Amino acid sequence: MKTAIWVSGFGIVVLVFASMVFGAEGDDPIFRAMDDELARSMDKLVIEGMPPPHFLSYRIRDYESMAIEARYGALTQSERSHNRYLYIDLRVGDPSLDNTNFFATWRDIWNGREGVVEEDSYDGLRHQIWYHTDGAYKDALENLARKKAYLQAHPVKEEVPDFSMVEPVVYQGELAGLESDQVRWEDRVREAGRVFEEFALLQDWKIEYMAQAVNQWYVNSEGSRHRKGEVYCFLEVSATTQAEDGQRLTGFLHYVTRGDDEPPSGSKLMEDIQQMARELEAAAKAPALDEYVGPVLFTEWAAPQFFSQLLADQLVMPRKALVAQDWMSEYLPVGKLAGKVKRRVLPQFVSITDEPRRESWKGTQLAGYQLVDDEGVDCENIVLVEEGRLQTLPMGRQPTKKISESNGHARSTPFQMTIPGITNLIVDTTDPLKMDLMIEELKRLCLDQEIEYGLLVKRLEEPAFEEPYRWIDEEEGSETLLTAPLVVYKVYAEDGRMEPVRGLEFDEVTVRTLRDIVALGKDAKAYNIVQPTVFEDSYYPASIVTPSILVEEMELKATTVHEPMPVADNPYFR
Repeated sequence: MKTAIWVSGFGIVVLVFASMVFGAEGDDPIFRAMDDELARSMDKLVIEGMPPPHFLSYRIRDYESMAIEARYGALTQSERSHNRYLYIDLRVGDPSLDNTNFFATWRDIWNGREGVVEEDSYDGLRHQIWYHTDGAYKDALENLARKKAYLQAHPVKEEVPDFSMVEPVVYQGELAGLESDQVRWEDRVREAGRVFEEFALLQDWKIEYMAQAVNQWYVNSEGSRHRKGEVYCFLEVSATTQAEDGQRLTGFLHYVTRGDDEPPSGSKLMEDIQQMARELEAAAKAPALDEYVGPVLFTEWAAPQFFSQLLADQLVMPRKALVAQDWMSEYLPVGKLAGKVKRRVLPQFVSITDEPRRESWKGTQLAGYQLVDDEGVDCENIVLVEEGRLQTLPMGRQPTKKISESNGHARSTPFQMTIPGITNLIVDTTDPLKMDLMIEELKRLCLDQEIEYGLLVKRLEEPAFEEPYRWIDEEEGSETLLTAPLVVYKVYAEDGRMEPVRGLEFDEVTVRTLRDIVALGKDAKAYNIVQPTVFEDSYYPASIVTPSILVEEMELKATTVHEPMPVADNPYFR
């Protein structure tokens, strides 16, 4: 059982409690190095004639990892690693105007975290903290000067502070250790890979297992401090094939677990792989459609993918960044829903909460569970959407015009910045329908629209799985808010029979599509995922609890990306 000590309050009271609470755990060289350098920096870090820091935080994140990969029934990777990184948030100026939220060069965006010594060495850690703090201070001074010059040349219509005030929080959780059995998982991964021997249409496949113990230490100049740890396991299965016309189809299974939960293995995993491979081969043999306009029912994995891409992705970043060069805006896009607070974004029968403090859902440990965020702020359960209206956004400590305070939703990135994001997104409806009634409603919509069939989508493409297998890049400008259907069926309005189809991608999808939802199912399920951020190859564990989704009308067009077929047969099946 995990134990934790929680203290919340203001000023010197927090600092006194902090020393008492953390002192009870003995001498932690990581905290000692952070504390000592924080105190010295806030007292003495100043260049004559220049402003000192008005805020400083240190965050050390430690990763103990085990990674195993198998392809074609053989192991291609099995290793353990240990990495430790330092994140520094150093601000000069004052909370109303400081050096943040202004990007003058590419380095301001891709300012990577700093690797630090992996041993608990006070001297080694303090030296590296000192060294990187010195550089961060000089960079902050330079960026503040550039930002002031930019604002003088490009005055803003309405000034919004750069930093919000919060109540200091002290939290001490238990550290996590990696106990996953490497030999056992090597056997499991190797055995699971043999399932693909039954499916001769597949061109390539792999199984990847990663277990990570993630521990974090945080201190800041306001008195907040925390220590927390968690274990996550990721099991990813992917396979790829091509249809006769060269369309690439890449199927996947993705399991994310937290704490004591483990991904499936043995017969359950093999059954899942067999089903995925059968659906993939059926899709490759299915006829291609040229276009479609009509109702679409999203079930199984397609349901959380729908809300991940059309809702969660579009809630962040909530505030437009100031950039010296226009091209930078492409890498810091404002979410398309971020400006719609207090406006209707979904039907009235839909409400959505984000609940970082919820540990589980019907026996599933939720991946997004946390009590304190990566800016040291108390995590709050929030109502995102109430009766169809967007009420608030996941927020860190960067205010917007409409939301001035953090609600404890800052998430880590591989860079020297945090971004707000979802944790445990829970979709609810006042009028859930059983699946047979969802199918009947799909058929009724087809009859109303005078079309022969509707579409039922079980899974959308996932770029993270598809891109490693792709030979030809997607056409420029082909980005869409919703990835293409992967496992999709015609559902005939006349008799409800289902046939697999392929060859379509969504056309003209906007966040307005959310308002076209006409029904949600009674089959709500918790899906642990890795939620993407605006940064390429940057994800974080989260959960989406959602039922199936019926959208009244969507437009799809024929996919245009077709790759050459292999010249020779796959030798694995000779």
